[in-house]
Amino acid sequence: MLEFDHIDPVARGGRATVEGVRLLCRVHNQYAAECTFGTGFMSQKRQQAQEAAERARAAAEVIPWLRRLGFRADEARRAALACESLAEAPLEERVRVALSCFAKPPHGRTARILPTAT
Repeated sequence: MLEFDHIDPVARGGRATVEGVRLLCRVHNQYAAECTFGTGFMSQKRQQAQEAAERARAAAEVIPWLRRLGFRADEARRAALACESLAEAPLEERVRVALSCFAKPPHGRTARILPTAT
């Protein structure tokens, strides 16, 4: 669980060089950041990172379902981006939002008709 740490932080004008980087465990890297930038600032940054990860997870969960419906990987990834703000929504709603990105079939493709469950 080692992380790269800039001895002279880049955000404070330091340069990203091999000589200016050291390896620290996560706890000590976080401590060094708090000493440099302040506890409140780092708490806010960690919260923002956690929220971004949750949005990315919410979008990523939709991709396999779109792929099973026959959409290409690039199409599924693009449509899944529409779900990033719906991290708390149920998967079914996120898939519905992603599918709304495909309201009109791309040129030269036919609309997909899904079989009904029996």
